[in-house]
Amino acid sequence: MGSGTRRAHGKKRDSDATRAALLSAARDLFGRHGYDTVTLRHVGERAGVDASLIARYFGNKAALYLSAVAEDSREVTVSAETLDLGAFTAQALHRADDRGAPGPLVQALLYQSNAPEVRTAAADEIRTRLISPLASRLEAEGADDPVGRAEVLISCLIGVIALRSSALFEGLSAMRPEAIGAILEAAAQTPTERAQRTSGSAPEEA
Repeated sequence: MGSGTRRAHGKKRDSDATRAALLSAARDLFGRHGYDTVTLRHVGERAGVDASLIARYFGNKAALYLSAVAEDSREVTVSAETLDLGAFTAQALHRADDRGAPGPLVQALLYQSNAPEVRTAAADEIRTRLISPLASRLEAEGADDPVGRAEVLISCLIGVIALRSSALFEGLSAMRPEAIGAILEAAAQTPTERAQRTSGSAPEEA
């Protein structure tokens, strides 16, 4: 391998590392403080690089936030085909507990900012990754107004993620993520599915 090729590969690795450091810093800061409070200088300082490089790798602050939101939503690993709201809730709350903050996706949804496209993009991510799969599941289970029910349930989840880390409600903050997930999953079940699960788990009569 020639020296020119080695230099090119080295620059590519450095470029990838710089972009990853900026994105990680943005996810953390935006996830804790929201869009308007965080400056590009803050992100650069957290990443340990010149903030002017944000323009090279992302374009501008709004584009950086959108990248942070997209990266955050890519960590969703629950199957979209059979969305178990309980499992997803537990996963999302463990992630919020680990980072000590709701995350950029939730921040973008809950708070108005000077970049409305950020909120719109966050809502689109939620519709694609959570609301639509949950609505499909509810429709298959015979629920009335599956889209409306899915929007209500996911809105509840977003509120739980935001408020649990605030310590405003002791019971919510103390409850295990799996227990909260079980509550939301029970709310998601249609009467038919609930009856099937109840009959399926009941002991057989002698």
